[in-house]
Amino acid sequence: MLEYLNTIYVLPLISTIIGMLIVYLYDKFEKKQYTSAIYLRIGLLIYISSFATFYLSHNFHLFSNIGMQTGGATIDPQSMMPQANDLKSHLEQFKTGVPTF
Repeated sequence: MLEYLNTIYVLPLISTIIGMLIVYLYDKFEKKQYTSAIYLRIGLLIYISSFATFYLSHNFHLFSNIGMQTGGATIDPQSMMPQANDLKSHLEQFKTGVPTF
């Protein structure tokens, strides 16, 4: 049962139902009086964005442990990010004096 609920198509459907419930409660609380066409649009947008998010998160973990290949050498992507100490040494400091208003 858990494998069926964990599929990439069912999780966005569950998040769409929860999102539509939140939109419905917001509609009743604020008295917006959304039409069924607006509910359909909101539901489709929630499903598409949820599906894309789950799809990317499902496929992104496959590539997270692979380093970039450059000319036979493997470079770790984390080593390419500047460290906090490197950023501090590159900041310019301006001394403009005391302002005279």
